[in-house]
Amino acid sequence: MKIEWQCGVAVAALLLASAHATADEPIQLDPFAQATGGDASCVAPKPPILTADEARSIAHARAERGTRCGMDGTCEPGGAYHRDPEVNAQVRDAIAGDKRFANASIWLTTTRKWVTLEGCVRSTAQRRAVVAFVKKQPNVERVFDELKVSRGK
Repeated sequence: MKIEWQCGVAVAALLLASAHATADEPIQLDPFAQATGGDASCVAPKPPILTADEARSIAHARAERGTRCGMDGTCEPGGAYHRDPEVNAQVRDAIAGDKRFANASIWLTTTRKWVTLEGCVRSTAQRRAVVAFVKKQPNVERVFDELKVSRGK
């Protein structure tokens, strides 16, 4: 019994040390990607990086959203955030493959199938076009437009 207790204490100490070693490392919960890079003058946005404290702070709300959509039957197994990497990659590839957006610099982040667009486009018309295009992509529920119109260099 004493040996089992000592093993348990050793494992707990190892887990605690491991957790402490990674406590200061940045955490990226939501997928972030660059779709186009046609505007060299556009300043790249920062990915949504959290501290360990920030991640713990929002963990409860994220768990509640997943539980609620599961209880309501409005999300698929795995929760509200499960398909975000797949959706982000699909939208990134769709934007990158559309020649209308080749001269823009567009980044995107996906959170529970909500896509946030950041970066620079060449005109208001191009901005409207990319937002409308993303809204039509499979599995995208909402689009947040944080794009800037830039003339580029």
